[in-house]
Amino acid sequence: MKKRKVLTEKRKILLRVEHKAYNKRLRERYLHSAQLTFDDYVDYIEGYYKVPIKTQPIKRYSIPKVRETEEIPSLSAFKDSATGVDWLNHKEKLEISKQYTVVPAYNKGPYMVVPFDELHTAGKKV
Repeated sequence: MKKRKVLTEKRKILLRVEHKAYNKRLRERYLHSAQLTFDDYVDYIEGYYKVPIKTQPIKRYSIPKVRETEEIPSLSAFKDSATGVDWLNHKEKLEISKQYTVVPAYNKGPYMVVPFDELHTAGKKV
């Protein structure tokens, strides 16, 4: 690398004016974090400036804790299913839902639940 030149007073004054205009342009573009100090600006103009590398801290993973109290059990404490509904209730709901179907209403509005025996009139004005 070449040896740096010493700045004259005239050059310093000129660079201060340019530095102020440079930072103003950055602020107008909402790049406040990209503004440089005067020394960094001089290094930037002369080709010696290196952007500092910012590192982010590593986030540590913690294992979730399962409550062991009987008064307020955790969701994972249920053995039947993930929703907490036992199999017999779920099976009963499935049998009841097999007797109905979902069809659009006659005026193309929202859907409606209709029993199978009334399916022939569904979607029609009666």
